[in-house]
Amino acid sequence: MISPRNLWILLMTCSSWKGVMSSDREACVPIRFLSPTQRDSLPDIETLRTQRGLPGKAGGIGPVGPQGAQGPRGLPGTCACDPSEIAQIHVFLGNITAKLESLIALHHYALKVDQCDHMPCKNGGTCINDGNSYKCNCTDGYEGHDCSIRIQCVVQSAPNNGTISRESGQLVLYKENITYRCNDRHVVAYEVNNFPVATCQKTKQWTKDTPVCVVDDCNPDSCSGRGTCINQIGRTICECDEGYEGSDCSVQNNPCDLSPCCQRGICVWEEDLNYNCRCRAGYLGKNCETNIASDCVRAVGMEDGRVGNNDITASRSHSGCPPHNARLRQASSWLSPHPPQRDDWLQVDLKTSTTVVAVATQGYSGASHWTTSYKIAHGFIDNDLQIIQNNQGQDLGMGHAGQA
Repeated sequence: MISPRNLWILLMTCSSWKGVMSSDREACVPIRFLSPTQRDSLPDIETLRTQRGLPGKAGGIGPVGPQGAQGPRGLPGTCACDPSEIAQIHVFLGNITAKLESLIALHHYALKVDQCDHMPCKNGGTCINDGNSYKCNCTDGYEGHDCSIRIQCVVQSAPNNGTISRESGQLVLYKENITYRCNDRHVVAYEVNNFPVATCQKTKQWTKDTPVCVVDDCNPDSCSGRGTCINQIGRTICECDEGYEGSDCSVQNNPCDLSPCCQRGICVWEEDLNYNCRCRAGYLGKNCETNIASDCVRAVGMEDGRVGNNDITASRSHSGCPPHNARLRQASSWLSPHPPQRDDWLQVDLKTSTTVVAVATQGYSGASHWTTSYKIAHGFIDNDLQIIQNNQGQDLGMGHAGQA
């Protein structure tokens, strides 16, 4: 489209042209460039008009004869031209001016037109008017100036010792997948999954590179049953389960090596990853992390008498050794000096639902008598108590280090 500036320059160029065509269609020559003999041979205006059959007088065309009515012949800038052709030129220039004005009006109108009116964006793209032009925001999976191009990826080559779910070199649409498979007795190196999937992205790249298929050297005994075997190029490695280490996961870690017991508690390794912490006086918890003296933990009343004597019962007792002698810091004790039996039990009724975080035991101060091991059961009905168990579902045994 021609800009208004260019139109104005073109108009000025046409309007400033003084040369016209003579009757024999030769170029018009300004009179000042003619010789005196040529000037004398020029006819005056009336003669030209008569020759052309034009009525009336020439009017302000200017002198063209030796002594014209408008001034002397040879006036600088005057052109020896046919008056009828001068009139035609004025008409021509008038038509040019009208057409140029129409083009200018059309140009200004075009600037106001919304370029998105003709809906140029395809496949659901959103059109944004940008003055003289427009741009398209394409929906997912399309690209191009008008969103007419679908995003596609070129299928990669199949891996050595493997296959691919699409033909190599084929075009796959955005978000579609291809699947790699390794041949028999081969697996994908560095990956446990034997069937990696790659997805076509907006960048026309795949989410995964072509995998490497290697000979499967793993077997059920590769990691001693305590880890996962992974093939790498030329070798296998074991990712060991928690608590095991070594190239084949055969070495069991001692949980006590990590010093889990706080406040200088003594760690006792039971089996597998199980351990117990023997806590110092004043501390309790799995790792001796709880201070009994803190505001959050207080005794249930076995020592201060809030638990009544009748609330403490036992499987058996002897004269002078009643069950309530099982309280801490008593002058005597329960059962001592009578030998304990495997099925002996002591029961404390706390009367209400209570959270118990620790149990403390104490040996008889008058002799070398103390309980070395015991189990704890809890519940709300005498004949339906549940023994506390560890994570493996085994009864959790407690122990006492010695005489108080």
